[in-house]
Amino acid sequence: MEQTLRTPFLPPVTKAEAGTKPKPKSARSPLFIQDAVTPWADGTLLLALWRMQEAESQDGAGS
Repeated sequence: MEQTLRTPFLPPVTKAEAGTKPKPKSARSPLFIQDAVTPWADGTLLLALWRMQEAESQDGAGS
């Protein structure tokens, strides 16, 4: 009743196949409801985060 696999169950991965995937984007930090009302500089913490992310996206698109 016992059977053994004589060939590898999964085919081996070559280096070329393993290195073709692009690097994943970094995940953004979580945003909580309280962030929308927490005073921060000239607005709220949520507004400051939005401005920072917008500036980063414009810098990345222009390069």
